[in-house]
Amino acid sequence: FITIEDVKFVYENYAYMSATEIAEKLGISKFQVNKIVNELRKRGVNIPKKIGKKVNVYDIFVTIKKRG
Repeated sequence: FITIEDVKFVYENYAYMSATEIAEKLGISKFQVNKIVNELRKRGVNIPKKIGKKVNVYDIFVTIKKRG
């Protein structure tokens, strides 16, 4: 069961948290989080893309190697 508070939380935090983190916080499934995002986007609500960049282990490795 999804509440208006759940939808608001997803809207406010989707760019900064993973769907899994949001799902755990709200006690709903990751599928339900993605459904909320998709439904809002279908209705014209601007939900930003993810802001956080995933860590690229290869870039980290190269940086460490350059440092010696």
